[in-house]
Amino acid sequence: MKAKDSQSPPQKTVPPYMKAISGSLGGIVEACCLQPIDVIKTRLQLDRSGNYKGIIHCGTTISRSEGVRTLWKGLTPFATHLTLKCTLRMGSNAMFQRAFKDSETGKISNQGRLLSGFGAGVTEALAIVTPFEVVKIRLQQQRGLSPELLKYKGPVHCARLIIREEGLLGLWAGAADCYA
Repeated sequence: MKAKDSQSPPQKTVPPYMKAISGSLGGIVEACCLQPIDVIKTRLQLDRSGNYKGIIHCGTTISRSEGVRTLWKGLTPFATHLTLKCTLRMGSNAMFQRAFKDSETGKISNQGRLLSGFGAGVTEALAIVTPFEVVKIRLQQQRGLSPELLKYKGPVHCARLIIREEGLLGLWAGAADCYA
């Protein structure tokens, strides 16, 4: 048997654009699955009068009184945020890894990998996560109101109103507390 015959066929590589598309679709599916849990968590956190007796009671109460679609309130910014977050994390991690590579060997140390991951996480948290979380939470706070009484009509309207009323830094409300 020849050596050539015993070799396995060459592996096909997945093009970067397919990885990006797969990551985006995964982010959307993740957002659709997690959004009801996040809405319930936020409502429980904001429940100062003790209306809810727990997670299941909160979810069923929201579904009965406001409709099941309410459990996906804020989905658009959450899905967008997950897609952008993954893209920024991967891109900034690659940039940090390039910066930490040894100029002679072209290899990156474990410390360089750790710092690259940390830098990518901080970058995504400040640039993407915080502003999207602010918008999402503001939308989720609007409960039990008829559409004409809602302050925020959707995620874009919410972001614009925050910027107009609080300035651009309003999208980063609470960021100093989270990262201090």
